[in-house]
Amino acid sequence: MVDFSTMSDQFDVIVVGAGPGGSNAAAVALKHGLSVAQVDKSRFPRVKPCGGGLTIKSCRALQFDLQPMLRGEFREFEFNVLHRCSNQFAHLRSAVLRMVDRPQFDHWLVSENLKAPRFRFFEDERVLDISYDGLFHVRTPNRLLRGRHLVGADGAYSLVNRLFAITQPLGFAVAVEVTLRRDRARLPAEIPPCFDFDAVESGYGWVFPKDDHWNVGLYTLHKSRHLREQLAAYIALKGFRVDGDPLATFAAHQFPYGGYRITLPEAPVYLVGDAGGFGDPIVGEGIYHALESGRIAGETIHDCLAGTARHQEYYRRLEASVLADTRVTCRIAGAVYRDVGKAMTILENPMVWRPVVQGNAEGATFTEIIRKSGWLLLKSLALRSVRSRREGASLPGSLRGPLRGLRFVAQR
Repeated sequence: MVDFSTMSDQFDVIVVGAGPGGSNAAAVALKHGLSVAQVDKSRFPRVKPCGGGLTIKSCRALQFDLQPMLRGEFREFEFNVLHRCSNQFAHLRSAVLRMVDRPQFDHWLVSENLKAPRFRFFEDERVLDISYDGLFHVRTPNRLLRGRHLVGADGAYSLVNRLFAITQPLGFAVAVEVTLRRDRARLPAEIPPCFDFDAVESGYGWVFPKDDHWNVGLYTLHKSRHLREQLAAYIALKGFRVDGDPLATFAAHQFPYGGYRITLPEAPVYLVGDAGGFGDPIVGEGIYHALESGRIAGETIHDCLAGTARHQEYYRRLEASVLADTRVTCRIAGAVYRDVGKAMTILENPMVWRPVVQGNAEGATFTEIIRKSGWLLLKSLALRSVRSRREGASLPGSLRGPLRGLRFVAQR
């Protein structure tokens, strides 16, 4: 570790939380020459339940080259309704989904920031209190940090959000998952990333393949006491054969959504990712919203310190991407899960799936896909860049044949 004992305890930016959003905000601030302190309650690398799927728009928001962390890359994915239909979508020219291992990914982001001389990282330190009197005073059991700007990236039950009352998420989804290592679990035939709707009430099951393991889980907007049993049944249904207990690595986390109603803070506080309830409740995507809100926070802080913006501008800038997506997907999620079959019928229309697949491959946001759907449709037809295949039933992975277009990138 670098010896930071000679550095001041006052910083341009204090970041609470070291997930992707907080680390991306720190990276942007550091690139602009600002001094940054980041504090997290966990010791890194930490356990972090997450499927680890990054959309192309997530990769574009990320401030580092993802290549060292890439654990898989796919041009194909499946949106199925369990026991009713299987829909495979593919982009023939570029990836639509990239895979990382979340504990490794989060640790790597911190490690990259530690290369900057104006960065300090305090792990295994829970924030006890935060006050503001023109400077932020962030107190942990071990120290008192002072800073001019504060980034709240401290997750679903954000202390920063509670203290400054900026957003109020509309609800919390639940995700449970296991990691099945390839040396202890088997599938007779490889499958691409898949989303199996109706595997659980008001939600879906997923399988995200990586180079040396699969992440398998359930996501639901509905509270249930039986998710362990339902996950075990889903693992068996997908055709996995596991040596030992398939639920040995069982973990759960909550996913706040609907945090698009903003009360502008008087102090320069910037909520990012789950701390603000920014995310897509339809599929539970939160990494993009964390990375992009973190990026915007870092840029806005720089502009504030340069005298070209006020801190409230951050939340106005979020409207163009993160908050717009949060608002639209929150409103659509209820309709999707009230009638998944109808929603899938709509998606199966080429006028819908073509711009969706093309837009995802280009890194478009949800609202951009809606706004540019006509152009994306024409582009997919002109380039012959997308394809779809439908089957009458969603079959377990063990019954499927090998899939073309599936590519692993085994790098660590």
